[in-house]
Amino acid sequence: MKKVLYFALILSAAAGANPGDDLLRAAQDRERAGKADAAVALYEGVYRNPQTPPHQRVAALCGLLRTDAERFDAWSREGLSASDESVRGTVAQALALLPAARLDAVRAVWVAELPSDALLKVLTAIVHVKSEAASSFLADALAYSKDPAVRAAALFGVGAVGSADDVEMLLGWMRQDDADLAEQARRALIQLGDAKTDAALAGKLAAFTDDAAFVQKLLDVLATRNALGHAAAIVPFLAHADRNVRLQAFKCLGQQGGYGEQAAVLAAAAKTKDEKERREARKAVMKIARRAGGVQFKANRIGNCRTEACGVADFNNDGKPDIVAGPYLYLAPEFKAQKVREIKSEVGEDGKGYAHDFMDLPLDVNKDGKLDVVSGDWFSRETWWNENLLPTADLWAQHLIEQTGNIETGILVDLDGDGQATDFLPDTQITCLYQLGKDGRLGGYFARDSISNERCDMGRGCGDLNGDGRNDILTPPAWYENCADGTWKRHPLRVGFEDGGRELGHASNFIVFDVNKDGLNDILVSSAHRYGIFWWEQLKDRDAQGEIQFKKHVIDETWTQAHYLGWGDIDADGVPELVAGKRFMAHNGGDPDEYGHLCVFYYDFTPGANPEFRKYVVDWDSDVGAGLNIECRDMDGDGDVDLVTTGKWGGPVIFENKTK
Repeated sequence: MKKVLYFALILSAAAGANPGDDLLRAAQDRERAGKADAAVALYEGVYRNPQTPPHQRVAALCGLLRTDAERFDAWSREGLSASDESVRGTVAQALALLPAARLDAVRAVWVAELPSDALLKVLTAIVHVKSEAASSFLADALAYSKDPAVRAAALFGVGAVGSADDVEMLLGWMRQDDADLAEQARRALIQLGDAKTDAALAGKLAAFTDDAAFVQKLLDVLATRNALGHAAAIVPFLAHADRNVRLQAFKCLGQQGGYGEQAAVLAAAAKTKDEKERREARKAVMKIARRAGGVQFKANRIGNCRTEACGVADFNNDGKPDIVAGPYLYLAPEFKAQKVREIKSEVGEDGKGYAHDFMDLPLDVNKDGKLDVVSGDWFSRETWWNENLLPTADLWAQHLIEQTGNIETGILVDLDGDGQATDFLPDTQITCLYQLGKDGRLGGYFARDSISNERCDMGRGCGDLNGDGRNDILTPPAWYENCADGTWKRHPLRVGFEDGGRELGHASNFIVFDVNKDGLNDILVSSAHRYGIFWWEQLKDRDAQGEIQFKKHVIDETWTQAHYLGWGDIDADGVPELVAGKRFMAHNGGDPDEYGHLCVFYYDFTPGANPEFRKYVVDWDSDVGAGLNIECRDMDGDGDVDLVTTGKWGGPVIFENKTK
């Protein structure tokens, strides 16, 4: 009925003073009354009269197309072959609005016999109005027409009115030798509006693995369609032998990948060497990171000094945390570098070599109300403290504490339980502790507690391992019980050892925390130079000698040199997160995957039985990793925890938590 009314409006608009108006109205009345023969006679009379104005003749011809079924083919051909372009267009539109059965009856003949320009008019019209006959008409045009223009129009039409059922046919046309038709088929696949199309396309990917050029085009179609929810089908192509396929796979996954694809994308990105592929991989990783949830960070590089240790504290007592790293102090909020000490360095532009500063621990050593810095050096085997001389511009005085031996780094610890971490535990080949205020023999302010002279790998921690309320000292091969009488009792730790082998080698700092909430403190630690971040579950049952036993759980074994573990409540859920980054040139190119992409991640988990650690990207492959420590502090006073680190790649860098 709507179609009839549409043409009634056309005829009404055409009506005027001309007598043909009355005949057209009469014909329309008889058409509406179902008197087809009478309507045909009137329409034909108007159409055949040479005195009838052109617009009325066209209206009459459209009426004949609707009412004269017997001569439908003839009227159609006559209208489509008219010399006037506007007449041909109007006739094509009228045909497109007819019932599908009427067009189906002549479809095959028209495809075979109509001139190409006439057939193109019909195809364009039935696609425009989305005629029910469109699919069949387009299929016949593709199957039987030899004219490339008709085929191209038909492919365009399939894209406009087709469905997921047409995917396989369009893929076939995409593989045609005719570049123009293959391109039109590609565009049609992009245009298909059926919601099932994306799944159909993704399902066909694997069938074309051996055809790199075609797979690349098909991945591009998925990317252009913004096909979401099908990332799993794209992941295998990250390992494709063809570089262009890998590039396109990274692009697609950056567009639609989520947390489920993060591990695969990171693993593939870690293998990239080609610079263009590396850029695409980096973009994919960071896009997925934003989509995968978790806390988002913005990196702010405030310096470019190639040192590996940093300290965060309010050094000028203005209520804002500042940063010390290498020779420089960076005062908030501008963080402009101010030289406060001399630090020897042989670090080159390639990151090889070392700055002779392996820890920067903020501590008010001389109790003057200003935080000083406790530092140490592997090469000179010394520990010292730099006296804070602010507000003067003088270099801070350096005071030797002691020759400690090779020092890897160190941490501040709280052994007396007063809530103040005022003792520092150096990471040396023997195990000792420097306590502030015990007597004044070392550096004028420290006493040395020799816990053990047993030589061991690097890696230190402090926490109540046996639940007696006193903090113990941890090393890779042993933990030292802080006994009530002030002595230290050695116990095998075995966290760094398995089957007699040195599994961890040098370790990161040890974090003591009840991961599975069973009332027993567990250990989080990483291999400082090899692969692996782990949590070691303290078991309820002791071994035959009555010693604590642990069970290893892998958090992440996909990257190397997590030399330090940060620990802070990044997402403000009441539970700290584990933060780690790849150290750059730790052994000047001698570690596994030493030249791998720099990265910083954090790991979120919910304490309880069988905790799952979820890995989130803080930064990836932007020439920022982590050196000898990562500080978790609110640097901008907005109430969320930011991250600060530096390294031989040049820093420091503040990772601003964008939660608030």
